[in-house]
Amino acid sequence: MKKILIIDDNEVFTKTLKDTLPSEKYSVTSVPNGEDGLKEITKDAPDIIILDLLMPKMGGVEFLDALKKKGGNNIPILISSQLSKMEDISNAIVSGMDVGVKGYIIKSSENLDKIVEEIEKTLEKNSKR
Repeated sequence: MKKILIIDDNEVFTKTLKDTLPSEKYSVTSVPNGEDGLKEITKDAPDIIILDLLMPKMGGVEFLDALKKKGGNNIPILISSQLSKMEDISNAIVSGMDVGVKGYIIKSSENLDKIVEEIEKTLEKNSKR
């Protein structure tokens, strides 16, 4: 069973995504900020991270910076955000490529099938390495 860590303070999105992911394939944990995300990956390394950019305490970009300072990781990361923040998403992807950022997903309840598809595709690519 693959472990997914969602680092996002949007409880509705997090719960909806958890409910959409097949429970027989995935074990899903969520935390509301990057600070808790760092603790969680140290405690139990996930197979993939879904990372929001704007959160309290420690946002996504700060989370990526902290990972860099720790020497990175080999966990694939998908940035999750709103389409209206494309510049922030692009900057986060570029600055986070050396610590595992593989792309982004658009947060939307209408987009859940595509989000699951992107998670599965990223996990599959990562397992071939």
